[in-house]
Amino acid sequence: MSSNNEWLGFNPQETEAAESFRGKQEAIPNGRYQAIATSAVRKHTKSGKGWFWELTFAVAEGQYEGKTVIHRFNMVNPSEEAVAIGRQHMKRYLDCIGKLNPQDENDLCNIVVWIEIECKKSTYTNREGKPAEGINSEIVKIDPYVRESSAPKASTEQKTSVPPWKR
Repeated sequence: MSSNNEWLGFNPQETEAAESFRGKQEAIPNGRYQAIATSAVRKHTKSGKGWFWELTFAVAEGQYEGKTVIHRFNMVNPSEEAVAIGRQHMKRYLDCIGKLNPQDENDLCNIVVWIEIECKKSTYTNREGKPAEGINSEIVKIDPYVRESSAPKASTEQKTSVPPWKR
């Protein structure tokens, strides 16, 4: 049996398994961050009665550079209120990136914006089926990117072929 797993990207027989994933998903603290949507995926709701856009934003600079936060924009849902909010949020995002007529998922990505994050406590059911608590970073506002006078110029003016969220 060959141990060459090129499609996987590494050889599992040569790598030690992690004991846990704790600490890897720490919340991004409350604040305003320069960020970039790195992916936009259209997903169906669990009930199958609706769908939403799921955008993953990566912090583009500073202490939390590379950390990600997800925001979902409801487009179709049995709740008219959820749809109205989702569409209003998406309109705000489209205004911020200057693309009111996107043609595909790529048009929603790779444009710098400001995001405002608030941490919120949440409860969920863990893998053992027991109630657990956690802290989630939630995007509460998106603004167009305009350089703030306190932002260091060198970090955003440097030209590189590697996007900040992949460094």
